Amino acid sequence: MAKSSLLYRTLGAVLLVVAVFGCALLHPLCFAALFAVALTLMTNEFYRMALGRGTHTVSRVLAMCLITGTFLLSFLAKYYHLGLHYLLYAFPLLLAVLTAVLLDKSERIERLPAQDICFPMVYLLPSFVISSLLLFDRSGEYSPYLFLAVMVLVWMSDVGAYALGMAFGQRENSRKLAPQISPKKSWAGVAGALLFTFVTAAVIYFTGIFDFPMWKWQVAAAIVVVLGILGDLFESLIKRHYALKDAGSIVIGHGGLLDRFDAALFAIPAVTIFFIITEVI
Repeated sequence: MAKSSLLYRTLGAVLLVVAVFGCALLHPLCFAALFAVALTLMTNEFYRMALGRGTHTVSRVLAMCLITGTFLLSFLAKYYHLGLHYLLYAFPLLLAVLTAVLLDKSERIERLPAQDICFPMVYLLPSFVISSLLLFDRSGEYSPYLFLAVMVLVWMSDVGAYALGMAFGQRENSRKLAPQISPKKSWAGVAGALLFTFVTAAVIYFTGIFDFPMWKWQVAAAIVVVLGILGDLFESLIKRHYALKDAGSIVIGHGGLLDRFDAALFAIPAVTIFFIITEVI
């Protein structure tokens, strides 16, 4: 890879890390706002891939409002210790989306693909809602440190996969992971992700910040690698379906937010569920 490309990729990653850590530590509502903006941008990236530009504007805007609004309602309900019945306020938006889909008369494409409008509600929204639970401790108080630790695991998995994948996985006889979906992903990259993530999990444990056993961190590391790879491949499959290389261009050196957080969309909710089951949170 050219040095300039590597520099841009590194710069983009650093800016994202600063944004996530900064907002998480500054204030919970600041982090909720960051999450909401990210969710809106990722939804818009998907709609651009699936529907193109300038089509079905009303349906798209209402769907983005529904997705982002539902996330914000769930976060605020958790943060202010309110009942989940507040999520019912999203119901009128849902009706508006369904009505817009039914009445859409756009002639830019033959039909309104309702499945494309609704897909982010299944692909993105549950991931954001479940992941946000990791921001609260067992007493329900806001505590971003466990979430940030899991984010570090996801990032180190990506770094390990990239480092060993570029060093050993692009050779002529290297074994590819799923060449029909993502030709550059290799088993060397998988080994790198495992190595970096397990070592990082051990380092986090030995810092003594968290009071649960090493085996839970190692299981979390395994979940991050396996589900992260699946998330990465799933997003590659989506891009291949729409014949696109990148989902967007908003992140320097990384494409779109969907390209940067594809692994996290699968990995963090799975780790959150694991921590809930094992009574970490």
